[in-house]
Amino acid sequence: MASLLQDLGRLTEARTFYEEALEVSRDILGDQHPDTILTMNKMASLLEDLGRLKEAEHLYREALQACRETLGDRHPNTLASVISLATNLKADGRLEEAEPLFREALQTSKEHLGSRDPVTIINITNMASLLKSKGCLEEAEPLYREALEASRETLGNRHPDTVTAINNMALLLRDTGRLAEAGQLQQESLQASRETLGSRHVLTVTSTNSMGSLLHASHRQEEAEPLCREALRARRETYGDRHPLTLSSMKTMQAVLLARGCLEEAEPLRREIMEARREIFGDQHVDTLVSIDDMAWLLKARGCLPEAEQLYREALQTRREKLGEWHPDTLSSFSNMASLLQCLGRSQEAEGLYRQALQGRRSVLGDSHPDTHAT
Repeated sequence: MASLLQDLGRLTEARTFYEEALEVSRDILGDQHPDTILTMNKMASLLEDLGRLKEAEHLYREALQACRETLGDRHPNTLASVISLATNLKADGRLEEAEPLFREALQTSKEHLGSRDPVTIINITNMASLLKSKGCLEEAEPLYREALEASRETLGNRHPDTVTAINNMALLLRDTGRLAEAGQLQQESLQASRETLGSRHVLTVTSTNSMGSLLHASHRQEEAEPLCREALRARRETYGDRHPLTLSSMKTMQAVLLARGCLEEAEPLRREIMEARREIFGDQHVDTLVSIDDMAWLLKARGCLPEAEQLYREALQTRREKLGEWHPDTLSSFSNMASLLQCLGRSQEAEGLYRQALQGRRSVLGDSHPDTHAT
């Protein structure tokens, strides 16, 4: 019942059933029984869908420890728990903590299952995704290609996992500027998912969103907009307003609107993203700070300078406290704040911040870096 409610997006109802099931399983079977561990993982997955990453992490760690102690490090259930915890840490922005777990999972699956097993292909993709998130695109590309080749060989071109692999490869090509090659793969992904799964399937919606994002990157905003609207509407209906996938579609949609000059329509989406990240990650998370900056920039562009100043100050203060004066993100905040103060006519205040940003960028980035030249 809980699983069905989760699939239907009725997450609060599902949580009640999972909590009851976990309590009963702990009482009757004990904390390390396989059924209890399974329920822990399901409960943790639901908490992730609700945006409660820290609570989910606690359960994932408990489940992994129980699996290691009762089944050993190489058991499939242990492997699944390793992947779940690593994915949770990645979603929380803790990439360095996630990386050794993803590497462990990939090595274990290759050694015990072979390079063409579906679980191994998933782990290849997970490792590639982590490297991409760290900005290591050259390292990520051969892994994405390996996953796509293996999926085509073992599953065929129309299998959902192959469609996912096509989509992943297309996104990497987009991010490295190879838009024509990315477009061919993205079109293949979207067509295959529509034909085999239907327009409302999760994978089809993902392909729709990705195609819209690619068209946006290709400066084809009029073509991108209806696809982005379709994906956002579907994800709101399926997952709710605070799910990571919904937020991803909001981000793409507002980017298209900004590119078309529709600042007024983009503002509520940016604000919604910012508030969601505050609720999910907290005020000091890196993704929240990026959203605060984005919101401040839009408010500044629309002439709402007092609110923009408040947000830029919040981002600057948080980065100073969390990252230090000379971190590149902190230096960007100095520059953002200075630019706003200049718009407000407070030139002396702006000059001090510009000088601080320039000094920091000379020291950290060097005289020839583009950010130093911009400052």
